Amino acid sequence: MRALVTGCQGFLGPFAVAALQRRGFAVVTTARRGGDAAVDLVGRGMVDAVLEAFAPDLVLHLAAQSRLDACERDPAAARLVNVVLPAELAGRLGSRLLAVSTDLVFDGRGAPYGERAPVAPLSVYGATKAEGEERVLAAGGRVARLPLLFGPDAHGRGASASLRRALLGGQTVPLYTNEYRTPLHAADAAAGLAELLPLCSGPAVVHLPGPERLSRWQFGQRFCAVHGLDASRLVPVECQDPLRPRDVALVGSWRAERSFATMLAEA
Repeated sequence: MRALVTGCQGFLGPFAVAALQRRGFAVVTTARRGGDAAVDLVGRGMVDAVLEAFAPDLVLHLAAQSRLDACERDPAAARLVNVVLPAELAGRLGSRLLAVSTDLVFDGRGAPYGERAPVAPLSVYGATKAEGEERVLAAGGRVARLPLLFGPDAHGRGASASLRRALLGGQTVPLYTNEYRTPLHAADAAAGLAELLPLCSGPAVVHLPGPERLSRWQFGQRFCAVHGLDASRLVPVECQDPLRPRDVALVGSWRAERSFATMLAEA
Protein backbone atom coordinates (compact mmCIF):
# COMPACT_ATOMS: atom_id res chain seq x y z
CA MET A 1 0.00 0.00 0.00
CA ARG A 2 1.11 3.54 -0.69
CA ALA A 3 1.12 5.97 2.21
CA LEU A 4 1.51 9.72 1.85
CA VAL A 5 3.09 11.56 4.79
CA THR A 6 2.55 15.32 4.89
CA GLY A 7 4.86 17.55 6.91
CA CYS A 8 7.70 15.08 6.43
CA GLN A 9 10.37 17.65 7.34
CA GLY A 10 8.98 18.26 10.83
CA PHE A 11 10.34 16.63 13.96
CA LEU A 12 8.09 13.56 13.77
CA GLY A 13 8.24 13.17 9.98
CA PRO A 14 11.43 11.09 9.56
CA PHE A 15 10.42 8.79 12.42
CA ALA A 16 7.01 8.25 10.80
CA VAL A 17 8.47 7.55 7.36
CA ALA A 18 10.88 4.98 8.83
CA ALA A 19 8.12 3.30 10.85
CA LEU A 20 5.83 3.01 7.83
CA GLN A 21 8.61 1.61 5.68
CA ARG A 22 9.35 -1.03 8.32
CA ARG A 23 5.71 -2.10 8.05
CA GLY A 24 6.06 -2.54 4.30
CA PHE A 25 4.41 0.65 3.05
CA ALA A 26 5.60 2.41 -0.07
CA VAL A 27 5.99 5.91 1.35
CA VAL A 28 5.75 9.22 -0.51
CA THR A 29 6.21 12.53 1.24
CA THR A 30 5.45 16.19 1.00
CA ALA A 31 6.50 19.33 2.86
CA ARG A 32 6.79 23.01 2.11
CA ARG A 33 10.54 22.56 1.67
CA GLY A 34 11.55 19.04 0.76
CA GLY A 35 10.08 15.59 0.42
CA ASP A 36 9.01 13.98 -2.82
CA ALA A 37 6.86 17.05 -3.48
CA ALA A 38 7.98 20.40 -2.07
CA VAL A 39 4.63 22.21 -2.03
CA ASP A 40 2.53 24.35 0.27
CA LEU A 41 -0.63 22.30 0.59
CA VAL A 42 -2.73 25.31 1.62
CA GLY A 43 -2.22 26.77 -1.86
CA ARG A 44 -5.22 26.70 -4.17
CA GLY A 45 -5.59 23.30 -5.83
CA MET A 46 -2.50 21.81 -4.23
CA VAL A 47 -4.31 19.09 -2.26
CA ASP A 48 -5.98 17.77 -5.40
CA ALA A 49 -2.72 18.01 -7.36
CA VAL A 50 -0.74 16.03 -4.78
CA LEU A 51 -3.42 13.37 -4.35
CA GLU A 52 -3.72 12.97 -8.11
CA ALA A 53 0.06 12.78 -8.59
CA PHE A 54 0.72 10.24 -5.81
CA ALA A 55 -2.63 8.38 -5.66
CA PRO A 56 -2.02 7.28 -2.06
CA ASP A 57 -4.07 4.53 -0.46
CA LEU A 58 -3.68 6.21 2.95
CA VAL A 59 -2.52 9.61 4.22
CA LEU A 60 -0.79 10.36 7.52
CA HIS A 61 -1.23 14.10 8.02
CA LEU A 62 1.53 15.59 10.17
CA ALA A 63 1.74 19.08 8.67
CA ALA A 64 0.73 21.78 11.16
CA GLN A 65 1.52 25.19 12.56
CA SER A 66 2.53 24.00 16.02
CA ARG A 67 4.38 27.01 17.42
CA LEU A 68 2.18 28.59 20.06
CA ASP A 69 3.66 32.07 19.59
CA ALA A 70 3.24 31.98 15.81
CA CYS A 71 -0.40 30.92 16.17
CA GLU A 72 -1.09 33.75 18.61
CA ARG A 73 0.51 36.30 16.27
CA ASP A 74 -1.39 35.16 13.19
CA PRO A 75 -4.55 33.18 14.00
CA ALA A 76 -5.76 33.35 10.40
CA ALA A 77 -2.61 31.70 9.08
CA ALA A 78 -2.77 29.09 11.84
CA ARG A 79 -6.36 28.29 10.93
CA LEU A 80 -5.45 27.75 7.27
CA VAL A 81 -2.90 25.10 8.21
CA ASN A 82 -4.56 23.54 11.25
CA VAL A 83 -8.22 23.66 10.20
CA VAL A 84 -8.78 24.28 6.50
CA LEU A 85 -6.05 21.92 5.24
CA PRO A 86 -6.98 18.82 7.28
CA ALA A 87 -10.66 19.45 6.53
CA GLU A 88 -9.92 19.48 2.81
CA LEU A 89 -7.89 16.28 3.06
CA ALA A 90 -10.64 14.57 5.04
CA GLY A 91 -13.21 15.65 2.49
CA ARG A 92 -11.21 13.87 -0.22
CA LEU A 93 -10.12 10.81 1.78
CA GLY A 94 -12.59 10.09 4.59
CA SER A 95 -11.34 7.29 6.83
CA ARG A 96 -8.20 6.87 4.72
CA LEU A 97 -6.89 10.00 6.49
CA LEU A 98 -5.23 9.84 9.91
CA ALA A 99 -4.65 13.40 11.12
CA VAL A 100 -2.27 14.01 14.01
CA SER A 101 -3.42 16.33 16.78
CA THR A 102 -2.25 17.33 20.24
CA ASP A 103 -2.94 17.05 23.96
CA LEU A 104 -3.16 20.86 24.00
CA VAL A 105 -6.78 20.71 22.84
CA PHE A 106 -7.54 20.29 26.57
CA ASP A 107 -7.52 22.96 29.27
CA GLY A 108 -5.64 20.95 31.92
CA ARG A 109 -8.44 20.96 34.49
CA GLY A 110 -9.77 17.42 33.99
CA ALA A 111 -6.78 15.12 33.54
CA PRO A 112 -6.25 12.36 32.78
CA TYR A 113 -8.04 12.79 29.47
CA GLY A 114 -9.64 9.87 27.69
CA GLU A 115 -10.49 9.81 24.02
CA ARG A 116 -14.09 10.93 24.61
CA ALA A 117 -13.21 13.85 26.88
CA PRO A 118 -14.59 17.20 25.66
CA VAL A 119 -11.99 19.59 24.28
CA ALA A 120 -11.47 23.02 25.86
CA PRO A 121 -8.39 24.67 24.36
CA LEU A 122 -6.66 27.66 25.98
CA SER A 123 -4.52 28.88 23.07
CA VAL A 124 -5.02 29.71 19.41
CA TYR A 125 -2.92 26.66 18.60
CA GLY A 126 -5.13 24.41 20.71
CA ALA A 127 -8.31 26.01 19.35
CA THR A 128 -7.28 25.56 15.72
CA LYS A 129 -6.25 21.96 16.31
CA ALA A 130 -9.57 21.28 18.07
CA GLU A 131 -11.52 22.81 15.19
CA GLY A 132 -9.39 20.85 12.73
CA GLU A 133 -10.26 17.65 14.61
CA GLU A 134 -13.96 18.47 14.44
CA ARG A 135 -13.84 19.07 10.70
CA VAL A 136 -11.84 15.89 10.06
CA LEU A 137 -14.22 13.74 12.11
CA ALA A 138 -17.28 15.29 10.44
CA ALA A 139 -15.87 14.22 7.06
CA GLY A 140 -15.23 10.66 8.24
CA GLY A 141 -11.50 11.04 8.89
CA ARG A 142 -9.60 9.84 11.94
CA VAL A 143 -7.57 11.70 14.59
CA ALA A 144 -4.57 10.62 16.68
CA ARG A 145 -3.69 12.89 19.61
CA LEU A 146 -0.05 12.96 20.67
CA PRO A 147 1.59 14.18 23.89
CA LEU A 148 4.93 15.95 24.32
CA LEU A 149 7.43 14.13 22.06
CA PHE A 150 11.13 13.71 22.73
CA GLY A 151 14.11 11.93 21.22
CA PRO A 152 16.80 13.48 19.00
CA ASP A 153 16.40 13.62 15.25
CA ALA A 154 19.08 14.08 12.62
CA HIS A 155 18.87 17.87 13.03
CA GLY A 156 19.23 17.88 16.82
CA ARG A 157 15.63 18.88 17.41
CA GLY A 158 13.37 17.72 20.20
CA ALA A 159 12.91 18.29 23.93
CA SER A 160 15.65 15.91 25.04
CA ALA A 161 18.15 17.09 22.43
CA SER A 162 17.74 20.76 23.37
CA LEU A 163 17.99 19.89 27.06
CA ARG A 164 21.20 17.91 26.53
CA ARG A 165 22.69 20.69 24.40
CA ALA A 166 21.97 23.34 27.01
CA LEU A 167 23.39 21.31 29.89
CA LEU A 168 26.54 20.32 28.01
CA GLY A 169 26.97 23.99 27.14
CA GLY A 170 27.00 24.89 30.83
CA GLN A 171 23.64 26.67 30.78
CA THR A 172 21.03 26.59 33.51
CA VAL A 173 17.67 25.29 32.33
CA PRO A 174 14.36 26.43 33.90
CA LEU A 175 11.76 23.64 33.86
CA TYR A 176 8.13 23.79 34.93
CA THR A 177 7.19 21.92 38.09
CA ASN A 178 3.45 22.36 37.52
CA GLU A 179 2.98 21.42 33.85
CA TYR A 180 2.25 17.71 33.46
CA ARG A 181 2.29 15.66 30.25
CA THR A 182 2.61 11.99 29.25
CA PRO A 183 5.86 12.27 27.22
CA LEU A 184 6.52 9.80 24.42
CA HIS A 185 9.62 9.07 22.36
CA ALA A 186 9.04 10.11 18.75
CA ALA A 187 10.05 6.64 17.53
CA ASP A 188 7.30 5.07 19.66
CA ALA A 189 4.77 7.65 18.50
CA ALA A 190 5.70 6.89 14.89
CA ALA A 191 5.36 3.15 15.47
CA GLY A 192 1.90 3.72 16.93
CA LEU A 193 0.82 5.88 14.00
CA ALA A 194 2.12 3.29 11.51
CA GLU A 195 0.09 0.65 13.33
CA LEU A 196 -3.08 2.77 13.32
CA LEU A 197 -2.91 4.16 9.78
CA PRO A 198 -4.31 1.11 7.94
CA LEU A 199 -7.10 0.54 10.51
CA CYS A 200 -9.68 2.58 8.59
CA SER A 201 -12.57 1.00 10.47
CA GLY A 202 -10.94 1.58 13.86
CA PRO A 203 -11.77 4.24 16.46
CA ALA A 204 -12.24 7.78 15.15
CA VAL A 205 -10.10 9.31 17.92
CA VAL A 206 -7.07 7.58 19.45
CA HIS A 207 -4.67 8.79 22.14
CA LEU A 208 -1.01 7.80 22.10
CA PRO A 209 0.18 8.56 25.64
CA GLY A 210 3.62 7.88 26.99
CA PRO A 211 3.96 5.34 29.81
CA GLU A 212 4.18 7.85 32.68
CA ARG A 213 2.72 11.20 33.77
CA LEU A 214 5.54 13.65 34.47
CA SER A 215 6.16 17.35 34.93
CA ARG A 216 8.84 18.92 32.78
CA TRP A 217 10.95 19.21 35.95
CA GLN A 218 10.58 15.48 36.63
CA PHE A 219 11.39 14.72 33.01
CA GLY A 220 14.60 16.73 33.28
CA GLN A 221 15.62 15.01 36.52
CA ARG A 222 15.05 11.56 35.04
CA PHE A 223 16.84 12.47 31.82
CA CYS A 224 19.92 13.70 33.69
CA ALA A 225 20.03 10.58 35.86
CA VAL A 226 19.95 8.26 32.83
CA HIS A 227 22.58 10.17 30.85
CA GLY A 228 24.91 11.23 33.67
CA LEU A 229 24.27 14.95 33.20
CA ASP A 230 24.49 17.65 35.86
CA ALA A 231 20.97 17.98 37.26
CA SER A 232 22.03 20.88 39.49
CA ARG A 233 21.71 23.13 36.43
CA LEU A 234 17.99 22.43 36.25
CA VAL A 235 16.01 25.25 37.84
CA PRO A 236 12.49 24.48 39.11
CA VAL A 237 9.98 27.17 38.15
CA GLU A 238 6.20 27.43 38.12
CA CYS A 239 4.43 28.07 34.84
CA GLN A 240 2.28 31.21 34.96
CA ASP A 241 1.37 31.30 31.26
CA PRO A 242 -2.44 31.30 30.88
CA LEU A 243 -2.11 29.73 27.42
CA ARG A 244 -0.39 26.59 28.74
CA PRO A 245 -2.63 24.00 30.46
CA ARG A 246 -1.24 22.59 33.70
CA ASP A 247 -2.06 18.90 33.25
CA VAL A 248 -2.91 17.31 29.91
CA ALA A 249 -1.99 13.71 30.73
CA LEU A 250 -3.60 11.38 28.20
CA VAL A 251 -5.06 7.89 28.63
CA GLY A 252 -6.39 5.54 25.98
CA SER A 253 -6.56 2.02 24.67
CA TRP A 254 -3.19 2.27 22.87
CA ARG A 255 -0.14 1.37 24.96
CA ALA A 256 3.52 1.98 24.18
CA GLU A 257 5.50 -1.25 24.05
CA ARG A 258 8.62 0.24 25.64
CA SER A 259 9.04 1.55 29.16
CA PHE A 260 9.73 5.22 29.80
CA ALA A 261 13.20 4.32 31.11
CA THR A 262 14.02 2.54 27.83
CA MET A 263 12.79 5.52 25.83
CA LEU A 264 14.88 7.91 27.90
CA ALA A 265 17.99 5.81 27.35
CA GLU A 266 17.63 6.41 23.60
CA ALA A 267 16.81 10.11 23.92
